[in-house]
Amino acid sequence: MLRLTEQTAWGLVVGVVLVVIGAAELWVCWLGSQRRLSPNKFVGIRLPVTRASDEAWYVAHEAAAGPLGIGGAIAAACGAAVLVTGLDLVGVAVAALGVVALLTATSVATVAAVRAARDLPDEQAT
Repeated sequence: MLRLTEQTAWGLVVGVVLVVIGAAELWVCWLGSQRRLSPNKFVGIRLPVTRASDEAWYVAHEAAAGPLGIGGAIAAACGAAVLVTGLDLVGVAVAALGVVALLTATSVATVAAVRAARDLPDEQAT
């Protein structure tokens, strides 16, 4: 009989959460890169500069797609690794790497999005 220890249970939780968040970030990345993520109040980089116009929104999310995709892929891979290893010392380090990748990618993507939206000619930005 398979015995579920607390360490294994937490490994499952952390692994699944990282995989789901990484997959969601990959999905948003793909939608943004294809201009299929329409302006909304819930998903995306929702800053005044990116919400100034529809064109600013689309350009910003196209620019953010690369870093978001990298972060989402790393997070999903780290989550899958935690599911395999459990939450031992290696699993904790891998989970931390996944979280750091998500945070770093989101920060880099936000900077890229803001720059792209600000670089629009004035007649397209409003």
